[in-house]
Amino acid sequence: MQLTNMGRFSAIVLAGLLAACSSSAPDTAPTAVISPTASPKPAVLKPIAKISEIQKLPVFVRLLNTAQEEPAKEGMGLQVGETIRTQGQALTQIDLDNGLAFRLAGDAVLKLQHGNRLSLTAGDMITWVQPGKKLPTEIITPTAVAGIRGTTVFVKIPKDPKEGVLFFAWEGSVAVRLTGQTEEVLLKTAEEVRIRPGDRDIRQIRQRVRRMSRAEWRQKRATDPILRSFKKAQMTTLPIIDRIQPGQLVLPSPSASPRQAEQSKEAAPQNLLRVETQPRLENSPNAEVPTRLDKPSTEELPRVEKLSKAKKPEKAGKPEKAGKTDKPNKAPKSSERPNVDSAFRKPTPSGKKQPKGKDWDDRAPKQRDNKPKGKDRDDRDRAPKQRDSKPKGKDWDDRDRPPKRSDG
Repeated sequence: MQLTNMGRFSAIVLAGLLAACSSSAPDTAPTAVISPTASPKPAVLKPIAKISEIQKLPVFVRLLNTAQEEPAKEGMGLQVGETIRTQGQALTQIDLDNGLAFRLAGDAVLKLQHGNRLSLTAGDMITWVQPGKKLPTEIITPTAVAGIRGTTVFVKIPKDPKEGVLFFAWEGSVAVRLTGQTEEVLLKTAEEVRIRPGDRDIRQIRQRVRRMSRAEWRQKRATDPILRSFKKAQMTTLPIIDRIQPGQLVLPSPSASPRQAEQSKEAAPQNLLRVETQPRLENSPNAEVPTRLDKPSTEELPRVEKLSKAKKPEKAGKPEKAGKTDKPNKAPKSSERPNVDSAFRKPTPSGKKQPKGKDWDDRAPKQRDNKPKGKDRDDRDRAPKQRDSKPKGKDWDDRDRPPKRSDG
């Protein structure tokens, strides 16, 4: 009897254990599978910039999603949204992957933003874009925004806000506009302007633009600590700053080489000689060819003949006779001297000769010249020379003098 009761009791206990195991098994299995996926890992962003050089300490970096700063190191990567801060005399240079770079000094605080935007809230900063790249960049300050397009700009936010933010163009042009406005103030090389809190009139700001003198520009360029204190990191626009002058937007084009200068010097006398050897033009409305030529020289004869041939139509089928060449050493006879007026005669049909007694305009018959051959054609208009009846050997002034008295 007792054994029977013990068997029943053990059977009941065994059944309860089996039921408990079956009911608890589904709850424990899913818990073991879901627990690894309940804690997602944060996404890793690619750095867009790095710290190229730290000239003086201390320099700090505030990383994303953190409230505390950590000391910066050379070669350290920076992401969008992180903040860089310099303290005291610290200097550092940060280079972005797209060709933009900047240097910080004087208790500066800067935050990297999207779209090549740099938010400066304190300190000094110089920003530039690699030469040859057109990368629109904006520097945001508490009072104004500076836009650079392939230039170099310096921005200074003093500790006293009443002094105003200083904008200075190291090279090229910088467009400065007030916060919330679209009208800009353009700064050229060696020009600066201060924008104070409360400034709203852009015309008054333009009147405050000041350009440095050449002496002041050279001194600032040679002694500026942000330009000259770095040793490792390079400033790609520094060679341009060393050569550009106040007021210039770009460097002037390089001068011509010595060889080109010599060629230009040699070409100038030839052109001048070509102009000087042209016959003098007189009484011609179009000033193309001469209407009158006195005593043509042997060098000018071929050119006059070419001019007359160009105006007269040549006879078809009649080749030029060989063997007839100009003799420059022999003075031409009056009958062989070319007539310049023939260039103005009207062309005649082929096969017909121009009548010899006609002038170039055919208005009046040509006057016969009774002068002996060999005389100049211009002598016809001159008055005949009066014959002197004085005996030879006498002075021409003796005719008005009284005769000498003989001693007698």
